[in-house]
Amino acid sequence: SPKLFQKAIQKGLKTALFTTSTAALMLSSSGALGVAAGVISTNDAVFSDLAAAGNWNKITAGGVANGTPVDGPQDNKAFTYGGNHTITADEVGRIITAINVAATNPGGLNITENTSVGSIDTDRNLLPVTITAGK
Repeated sequence: SPKLFQKAIQKGLKTALFTTSTAALMLSSSGALGVAAGVISTNDAVFSDLAAAGNWNKITAGGVANGTPVDGPQDNKAFTYGGNHTITADEVGRIITAINVAATNPGGLNITENTSVGSIDTDRNLLPVTITAGK
């Protein structure tokens, strides 16, 4: 009957979506998807840092700082911890696609303003997070 066929299709789609999502998460947490576009910390830093502060660099395809200072993380971009740094999310409503701590043991992430994060690539490293009340 058409209803049984429709239910079978829906079940198949749900299974396919779950499998795809699980595979994407596994690839993401393994680092197999490569380096996300964005910036890398070179010191303790805040999101609002400008390039002149020297706390953020462009990131290479290999996941390291390229020596070119840039502003802190921007909307819809990622950032990578370049060392045992403490980063403060001080920009209101900043949307970060990914945070990468896979190659280091970060000092921590202090969230002092509302911030959205898509994913965190840890490769089994811990990311201590402190959230200011109400943020």
